[in-house]
Parts: sequence; structure tokens; C-alpha cells
Amino acid sequence: MIASHSSLDHGQKWRMTLRFMLALCQLLYCFMRYRVGIVHIHMSSRGSYRRKSVIIRLVKLLKGKVILHLHGAEFRDFYRDECNMVQQRHIRHTFALADHVLVLSTQWLAWLQEVIGRTQGVSVLYNAVPSLALDRHLAQPGRIAFLGRLGTRKGVGDLIQAFALVKQRCPEAQLYLAGDGEIETYQAMAEQLGLNGSVHCLGWIAGEAKLKLLTQTDIYCLPSYNEGFPMGVIEAMSAGIPVVASRAGGIPDAISDGEQGRLIEAGDVVALAQALGDLIEQRAENQRIATAAKQKFAENFSLQAVIPRLQTLYDELLKS
Repeated sequence: MIASHSSLDHGQKWRMTLRFMLALCQLLYCFMRYRVGIVHIHMSSRGSYRRKSVIIRLVKLLKGKVILHLHGAEFRDFYRDECNMVQQRHIRHTFALADHVLVLSTQWLAWLQEVIGRTQGVSVLYNAVPSLALDRHLAQPGRIAFLGRLGTRKGVGDLIQAFALVKQRCPEAQLYLAGDGEIETYQAMAEQLGLNGSVHCLGWIAGEAKLKLLTQTDIYCLPSYNEGFPMGVIEAMSAGIPVVASRAGGIPDAISDGEQGRLIEAGDVVALAQALGDLIEQRAENQRIATAAKQKFAENFSLQAVIPRLQTLYDELLKS
């Protein structure tokens, strides 16, 4: 694996440039030293696109095959709002150079076909995570968890406002926000809504702390405005945790409303509060959804389900 960027370089242009140049040198060395058949390139928007567009052209110059794997939740906005006609043409050409394009959901597949014009050699490959074997008997009714960067795109403000409505219906409810971002902003919002002691901003957590939180979680919530295919949702599904989420990005591919979770429109605070309150109060429904979510995870989003699909793609490209 070759890294062309690191979050540790953020704000330090010389380090970002150096790391990118080093990545290009590593790539050239691999082609000189080994018989490289396929280069699998993960790409999002903005700086990631600019770096990867160079790498794609270098690989094609070296006669390699490219799988372009689009991850950016905001790539559609980047293309539409931040690129002029010349830049949009460059993006379309970049996608055309790839031997195969992978996207994270059927929504992204439709966008790629309609807007970018890539209709052949493109398919959906869902994200996958290891299964989490958690003891659901330890889950505390009414405990809602959010994991991710705290900000507007993830709908955190909507979640806190909806939670204020949930508290009127379910006084025992507790909300745990785990992630970096605008922590102080949302702490202040919770205080203004009189939710002191009920909204817990944990900061970024991982490892055992994350597993402990999920073990005690009754409902996982992600009311985002933009998404690719969120890992947190499928992690919750793997653990048998009911999910309440928006219809952003690939979420509807993972969850059918009323089957593996509840779906609402992004920004609909009342509907979000209703869905959360229903799953807190309706314990049999909560358990039914949890079981269905775990089954769909095993069939579609587990490593055992996804890796063979990727291996098949590799084999087909190498034979062609």
C-alpha cells in the first residue's frame, strides 16, 4: 500500500508535497521491480482528486491497469459547485481512463452514469468491516450513540434538537456523541436546550472505548446530509444495533426503512425524534430490527461477503 497523503501533514504544504512525491517514487519503483498488473486507487474529492488524477495518468503511462475506487461523500458537490467546465471535463476524462470504477452505493452509481457519463466498467462494491460480536444484553434502553466528526454535514445539530423532543417522551434517554470536530459548539447547544447531564460529548474514541460504547448502545443514529457508505452504520449492523439514519448516500443500500432500521429525510427533526422514540419504547420492534440488521450485514457487508467480489474483479481484469 502506498500513501499519497496523511492527516498529520494537514496545513504543512511542504510535507504534503514531499509525501506525494515520495508516493510517486514508490510507485515507479514498484513498476521497475515487480510485474504490476493492477493499481487500486482510492479517491475522494478536492486534494485527493488532484493527487490521484496524476497517479492514474502515471499508471496508464506505465501500461498498468487502474481500478478507481470513489469514496468521497462530497464528490458530487465538489464537481458541481467547485469546478468550472474545464475542470469538470478533466474529471470526466480521469474517470474514462480507469479500467474499472468502483462506487459505494447504487445512488453513486446512478450519479456516475448520468453526470460523468461512465456507463461501462463500473460497479458497486460496498464497504466491509469485521463483525463485532457484542453482548446485546448489556445494551441500556434509551442510550443513543453517534460516532463520527461533529459538524453540520453529519446532522449533529439536528440530532441534538431531535433528542430534546425524545427526552419529553422518554425521560431516561441518553445521547452519546463520539468524535472530533465542533465539540464545544454542540456542548453549548445541548446546554441551551436544557440537556445537561443527558448529552455526553466523548471526543474521539477508538479501540476498547469504542467497543464499550457500542456494547451499551441501544440505537445508533446518523442523520447526515452527505455520505458515501458510512462504516459506522455497518459496524452497528454487525453488532445487532438498530440504526436510525437519513437517506444520504449509500445508507438506503444498507437499510430499508422499517426492516434493518429507520430512515428519515435529512433535516427532518420531528421525524428523527419520532423514529428514535419509537425504537426506545417498542422493545420487540427494536429487537426484530436488530436481528434483521445483523443478518443483512453478514450477507452483504462482512469481509467474507465482500472480499470474494473484489477478488473476482481482480481476476477478470488480469485476464482481459
